Amino acid sequence: MSMFKILCVADFESYEGDDFLKRIQLLCKAGVDEILLRAKGLSEAQFYDLARVVAQICENYRKKFIINQFFDVACKLKSDFWLTSAQLEFFKNHGVFLEEFRKTAKIYAPAHDLEQAKISASIADVLVASHIFATSCKAGLEPKGVNFISELKSFDKEIYALGGLDNKNYKEAIKAGANGICFMSLAMNGDMELIKKIAKSKNEQI
Repeated sequence: MSMFKILCVADFESYEGDDFLKRIQLLCKAGVDEILLRAKGLSEAQFYDLARVVAQICENYRKKFIINQFFDVACKLKSDFWLTSAQLEFFKNHGVFLEEFRKTAKIYAPAHDLEQAKISASIADVLVASHIFATSCKAGLEPKGVNFISELKSFDKEIYALGGLDNKNYKEAIKAGANGICFMSLAMNGDMELIKKIAKSKNEQI
């Protein structure tokens, strides 16, 4: 099995502890590859202040840092950018903004179905397939399942699996062809030892 990336969604609003930055440090130490900063409730100025600190932590540990939603902040900090479904329509029509940006950074874009994946594939480097497994964030919505990952292979992009992934099911996503796996609840409030185990498994044959 080829190497895969572990991306942790550092979601400011869903963290239950009292030291968000310490949690990010622990994730970096645990061996994850990429940190996505997500804080939908913050203003752009508040987000920028937080992002600068998180970017520094990621740099110290040589981890990839990705910004969710705030494109101007991603430009300022020269980090990668993960755009939301709501932003897809704008960037679909103003792809010229992203062309320049993509010369030095990566774009992650959502793939909730094949139609959306087609739009995302035209402007992004990474397709984020979701949600793969049942998750409390999408209660009542039918998960796409790992077959959806295989279907996205035709777009010839990197594919990251998101939604309901944990230490019990992540290998299924990789076997189906995912290049990366995304954890949010496990990353924010789960057992750090499990994350370390998953990081170590990158060198094993699955």
